[in-house]
Amino acid sequence: MAPALEPMVGRYVRLEIDGVPHRLYFEEAGPKDGGGIPLVCLHTAGADNRQYRHLLADPEVTRRFRVLAFDLPWHGKSTPPDGWERGEYRLTTQSYTSAILAFCQAMELDRPVVMGCSIGGRIVLNLAIAHAAEFRALIALEAADFQQPWYDTGPDRPAEPGRQPP
Repeated sequence: MAPALEPMVGRYVRLEIDGVPHRLYFEEAGPKDGGGIPLVCLHTAGADNRQYRHLLADPEVTRRFRVLAFDLPWHGKSTPPDGWERGEYRLTTQSYTSAILAFCQAMELDRPVVMGCSIGGRIVLNLAIAHAAEFRALIALEAADFQQPWYDTGPDRPAEPGRQPP
């Protein structure tokens, strides 16, 4: 009996993000011969493309769409860039936007649909403001234009139990 293989394929693409060489892992499913609309899926912070596993395996979706879900640098199977130990990693609006644009360019996607969840959804809102003409559609899931930090980020943060404030 033949194995029951799922339709997605995973591989790496080498590209530059803001002039820095990267190696990103992505999975894709659906038509690759130009017959499907490219759909780029953006994962949440701290996650990876497994978030879209069911979408990649859905024949109703992959019949019409070429679904591509990449892992951001430092996430999932994507590696940090060479020299990563000499700097601080920060996932910013600019760095996420640059990664999306570089991935779409490297994959030669013609006006893809981009769908993102949580921080990926927030970045989609940024794409709508700054790069709308480059995309066929932009879909923001669980997105907000502002998220109040749920952790203390400044020097006036309350003292930890048993410690005096600075």
